[in-house]
Amino acid sequence: MKITSMNRKYPLAILIAGLLACSNASADLEQGDLSWWWDDAWWDESQIEVPDNYPVETSWTSYQSADVEVPALVARPASAGKFPAVLFAHGRRGLDELVQRLVRRVAARGFVVLAPDIYGAHFIGTHPVEHDYELEKDVNAAVDVLLSRDDISTERACLYSHTRGGYYTLKVATTFKRQENDIACYVSYYPHLQDPNAPEPLQVYGYAPEIEQLTLPVLVFIGDEEQYQRRRVIETSIKVLQDNGQDARLIIYPGVGRGFDFRPENVRTFADDLASKDAVQRAANFMRKHLGKPAVSAGGGESLTGEALYNSDKAPESMLYDLPQEVVPGVWSAIGATAPGTYANSGHNNNLSFVVTDDGVLVVNAGDNYLLAKALHDEIRKITDQPVKYVVLENGQGHAMLGSSYWQEQGVPVIAHVDAAREIEEQSFALLEMKQKRAQEKAEGTRVVLPDETFEDKKVIELGGERIELLNLGPAHSPGDIIVWLPSRKLVISGDMAFHQRMLPLFEHTDSAAWIETWDRFAALGAEVVIPGHGGPTDMETVTKYTRDYLVYLREKVGEVIENGGSLQEAYEIDQSPYLHLPTAEFLAKRNAGQVFQSMEFDF
Repeated sequence: MKITSMNRKYPLAILIAGLLACSNASADLEQGDLSWWWDDAWWDESQIEVPDNYPVETSWTSYQSADVEVPALVARPASAGKFPAVLFAHGRRGLDELVQRLVRRVAARGFVVLAPDIYGAHFIGTHPVEHDYELEKDVNAAVDVLLSRDDISTERACLYSHTRGGYYTLKVATTFKRQENDIACYVSYYPHLQDPNAPEPLQVYGYAPEIEQLTLPVLVFIGDEEQYQRRRVIETSIKVLQDNGQDARLIIYPGVGRGFDFRPENVRTFADDLASKDAVQRAANFMRKHLGKPAVSAGGGESLTGEALYNSDKAPESMLYDLPQEVVPGVWSAIGATAPGTYANSGHNNNLSFVVTDDGVLVVNAGDNYLLAKALHDEIRKITDQPVKYVVLENGQGHAMLGSSYWQEQGVPVIAHVDAAREIEEQSFALLEMKQKRAQEKAEGTRVVLPDETFEDKKVIELGGERIELLNLGPAHSPGDIIVWLPSRKLVISGDMAFHQRMLPLFEHTDSAAWIETWDRFAALGAEVVIPGHGGPTDMETVTKYTRDYLVYLREKVGEVIENGGSLQEAYEIDQSPYLHLPTAEFLAKRNAGQVFQSMEFDF
């Protein structure tokens, strides 16, 4: 039996047509590296991986969650020693005899599995329709119970679930923030990735906002004959995670509906049984791999990655990720996180800079939301009595412009390039919706407004004896990218023209070849100090190395793949080691290679 795997950037419909001729696949899903599930040692050398098989012992225990005693099944190898920790969350069927098979199957692969019976604790019958949010607390409490056991060999656990249990574990990872230190990965069979109490249209066409917060490696199994309503949400959620740079994998088994767990023998098919056996082995390998990795730490001087990157905050007393620093006399910047915008950093993941003169202040970037803009203004008032006279948007991205309404309420005009204004008009409402889901109460007061003034190539502002030039030098990272050039100081606030402390991201609208050409005009300014869009102040040599040189390097490598008749898969595997130390490289390197390949493949 062959299975369909989806991981990075390859159309699923094409893959299935080529491998399985399966007509029900979603054309929107994409995948990349297949080596994690397909081994040529079998095809060429006749070798088959032998699974770990342990005799299993089971016992019942209980633990306290608030004022409720929760019964729980414990399954583990029936031998001395310690084993990796897995928390199992059952679905709407409850933890009956058929579902307990899933628990034993994982234990037989060499894990200690704790499976709380949360329905039994609350005397809830099988297949409840309404979701009781209190039950999420019971699953969360089980994490501490599991990790306190003396027969586990790992400091963290993996989450393992099916159906509605997938929603419980999603909430444990995100809402209860256990992914930060206690959880290593998320594995589920056809999970319910939407609030079960959400309106019916959202059950079919939406996905849980917690998906945007999930930072764990994810592995999900479904059958090709899964119900459309469930399958659509799962496929959408996985694609969202992949687009966010996550390690998110979906395996679709042809000829299988819900064949992995509780179907009795008289209705099971041969395909169901093969899928069950295959999936549990893949799940075991996936969990063992990620449980073997140490938890990330925010301490020390090394670059943050993974969960620490997403959840760090240098100024917890402020909406700002970090407070403003004076780069040169009169020019300040509040340096944002190198991670994407998260609840923890309040969307402050880009640099919010400002120039203080004797006749007022010019601010570069309105900020990601209303409250963040206000927090920046509060810090400006601590530095100077001069009023803010202008706010300039480096481009039309959400973290540059969603705070504009705050500044307009203060009577400050907002200025942007014409292409950035067009981008705001076309995409800002979708960005605002995403912001509200991610930031929750921190998005209060945020609304979409258009810039007060636009320009095309150049706009000069004379303020307090300072000449400030707003320049669009040509296509770069995003539509309407501009730089702010202070010629008397040889200082440039470059926006997303230049990167150095995080890997730059390439989007579908990014023309990497044009960006390289634009760079020549940028370098000709002769800047001595660069405040980039992300990361601390630096110099031209540094941003050239990590922006222009990276683009040239990647295009050359991709060009070699294409010239040699290589595929998109081979582009993903390009050696990017000179740049993999950068934060976000773990999420962006393969995605960037895929974007360049797709843009270059018809040039040859």
